[in-house]
Amino acid sequence: MRHDYTLPPDWDAMTAEEKSRWMTQERCRRQAMRQQTPTTDALEHTTARLVRTLTARGYEPLAQKR
Repeated sequence: MRHDYTLPPDWDAMTAEEKSRWMTQERCRRQAMRQQTPTTDALEHTTARLVRTLTARGYEPLAQKR
């Protein structure tokens, strides 16, 4: 299957229902991010905060090194 999703680490262990729910939630999240709503602002803030926290702990995302 070709897609641009970053699947969770336990993807292979998930049931078909869990995979379907995860994909639905991810599509909804992406749509909300494109619409510039208050939810978008909250998600961007949360994402930025998570990145700062992980960076402070020494984590380096692999996607930025490709």
